[in-house]
Amino acid sequence: MLGFFRTNQLAANLLLIIYVIVLYIAGLFAASTWEINSTGGVLSQVIFDYVGTQGMLPRIFTIVLVLFQALLLNILAARFRVSEEVTMYPGVFYLLLMSTLPEFQNLSPIIIGNTFLILAISALLNSYKKSSSADSIFNIGFWVGMASLCYFSNFAFILLAVFGLATIRNMRVKELFMVFIGILVPLFLAGTIAFWNDAWRSFWQATFVEQFGILDFRFEAHWKNYVPVILFGLLTLIIFFSFNSYFQKKKIRTQKNIQVLYYFIIIAILTIFLQKEITITQFQLLAIPLALLLPLSFLSFKRKEIGSGLHMAWLIGVLFLQYRLLFM
Repeated sequence: MLGFFRTNQLAANLLLIIYVIVLYIAGLFAASTWEINSTGGVLSQVIFDYVGTQGMLPRIFTIVLVLFQALLLNILAARFRVSEEVTMYPGVFYLLLMSTLPEFQNLSPIIIGNTFLILAISALLNSYKKSSSADSIFNIGFWVGMASLCYFSNFAFILLAVFGLATIRNMRVKELFMVFIGILVPLFLAGTIAFWNDAWRSFWQATFVEQFGILDFRFEAHWKNYVPVILFGLLTLIIFFSFNSYFQKKKIRTQKNIQVLYYFIIIAILTIFLQKEITITQFQLLAIPLALLLPLSFLSFKRKEIGSGLHMAWLIGVLFLQYRLLFM
């Protein structure tokens, strides 16, 4: 089945629609006990006010949003040549990672914020060796700022902008100021709107004070909650142990792009030192770099059957966790 996505034809992205429906259909009809994380930022709260937190509408919105993110990752991987062979694998792996548990499929501040983090990476990689890239550098900060309005700990990705630019190009001081101005713009606009509506205090509390916490974990010790711990932990270890092989015989630009994704993984882990009431869905921050790097491992298999077998076992495991809800 994985072979269907080993192509550079954009039409193959249509298969992702079928793929996401298969993964999410059980969640549409299963009884949900999920509660929206109250530590979401003001932008997340605005979206929750429009689409709700329970029922069919927020679930459909989540499916469309996650599918859009998967397509963005496929475009990003193809445009910036994260791997030498262009495939639809990033989108496939992203959908699998974002569906690890039924709780992962509910609309959350992290899912909303991931959209802007993907756009921030795209802007960062787009600044490579450009003499005039002020717009891309500004956009890096802007998208990080937007992501932070969704979920507070996304502010940590300011570090990705700094270290990423230092890796991608010879960063100058004025470019660093561009990044910080970009971050401040969405905060300034949101704060201005809040001030006009006499809600400045609540904006400050919801954006910063109420969301800050250090190692504040909130999830029960249930067997299924260990599934993402094991899965994401194992995949992260595989990627770090594959560091040398990922860089062998790669173009300089590809090596730099891969290095940026390693920064992303490290920073995503560091977010646990910033966020209040961390749930098991925090692992979804890792879905972005893992989805972009895992194809490098799957494409390295000399026998395609190995990659197809691993993908099928992974898919069956995810479907088991999703569809068991229909029989509970």
